[in-house]
Amino acid sequence: MMKKAEIGKGRFYSDGKIGVREVLDEGPQYKLYDGVEDDDCLRYRCLSAKAATDIGQESSSTRTSFAAWAKAEIPAEEVQAHLLKLQAEKIARKLTEPQRLFLLTFDSDLSEGDGVECARTEFRVAASCREKGIIASMPEKLDADDRCFDVNFSPLGLAVLESVLLA
Repeated sequence: MMKKAEIGKGRFYSDGKIGVREVLDEGPQYKLYDGVEDDDCLRYRCLSAKAATDIGQESSSTRTSFAAWAKAEIPAEEVQAHLLKLQAEKIARKLTEPQRLFLLTFDSDLSEGDGVECARTEFRVAASCREKGIIASMPEKLDADDRCFDVNFSPLGLAVLESVLLA
């Protein structure tokens, strides 16, 4: 739980789990209804939540209840990396065993744009990783005499790879 004074306009907060919110504005005009004594209210946008339908939605809250929800502030320059990590962890939890084993064959020091050679036998599992957004590029099909092929990981894929290798 954070203190009310730590919650401010234009800042980003996490609930310590999946939730991420951005405070858009503050003021008494965001009071939920007239009977509420507390007029120290704010407007926020949900950037990440357990319920996918909440993402992108704007809502109002008292600063007190927002502070009770928030566990930590996320520096603005780290928000995109934080959201990518949350998305990667979600994908990593849903990998099939063949996908997980395929990813475990890679090194953790890969960076965006690095091409990695894979054996022909890994083509199908690599294609299934491409469907999840993990692999950015690979051949659409292999010719009969192709023994190997190259893959490139997406930024999301590198984050998923890191999540799998650290598990």
